Amino acid sequence: MMSRRMACRVTAVLLAVAAAVPVGTATAAPGPPPPAGGRALTGPASPATASPATVGRTTVGRTTVACAAGRGPYQRQVERWLRLAVDGRQSAADCEAVRAFQARQGIKPANGYAGPVTWARMRLLSARTAPTDTGAEGATGDAAGPAAGAVPDPASGSAAGPASGAATGGASGPAAGVVASAGCPVRSYRVACVDLKRQLTWVQKGGKTLFGPVAMRSGGAGHRTRTGWFRIYWKHKNHWSSLYNAPMPYAQFFSGGQAFHAVSGSIHTTGGSMGCVNLRLADARKLWSVLKTRDHVYVWGRRPGS
Repeated sequence: MMSRRMACRVTAVLLAVAAAVPVGTATAAPGPPPPAGGRALTGPASPATASPATVGRTTVGRTTVACAAGRGPYQRQVERWLRLAVDGRQSAADCEAVRAFQARQGIKPANGYAGPVTWARMRLLSARTAPTDTGAEGATGDAAGPAAGAVPDPASGSAAGPASGAATGGASGPAAGVVASAGCPVRSYRVACVDLKRQLTWVQKGGKTLFGPVAMRSGGAGHRTRTGWFRIYWKHKNHWSSLYNAPMPYAQFFSGGQAFHAVSGSIHTTGGSMGCVNLRLADARKLWSVLKTRDHVYVWGRRPGS
């Protein structure tokens, strides 16, 4: 008897609870039917997700980047490269043109600032088709020595070859009176070309480019990369600098302690290196496979600001 009485009470409680809950709260009301295209109607996008129509700003994801109002350190060079009016001043039109270039090249932030990364990219693009054609930039009298004359062939013996100097770390350099010309000489053998003014390096043999051009970083003020003819006298893949207590991956030495080698981080810095030719890791690795011991290296020009 007691069990039947308890069962009745439980049933009564459940019925009371069910009656208190409004009908329809367990499931949401169905939305409107989809249109003919098959996509559900979602209504207008909220301001947070809509694509904003910006004026004078660049949208990167959901962040807008304002156009740089100030002139960059390479304002004139960038204006000339883009064939704008060259006045060294940042106008709204200049900023939009520079920013469009940066966006195409994946340079971030694309803010129209004529900085070192943008200018380095322009130099690299110009050199890819004809690295030895320096144009107006290369013939500015920045060559090492009192004059830019003809460069004798090191193999002929008129310039210092890799004789005793290479064994002591003083890799082959130019003989007395031999100066570095404003351009990389074309030879029948491999020549690693190091253009200090444009901050570019490549390897050529005859009229063929075997490597590069790629961007690089040479020695800054007080630590200039030496100019002239040299030869690769030592290659050390996992070198560690005891002088600076730093790694020098894929090091290829050509003048005393100066070498091609990889670095981490950006190579587009104002200060420059301590004399070496710094490369990005991928570029240094590829150059390692191209150059051999005793290959020729030719360095000329002067790094801006050094």
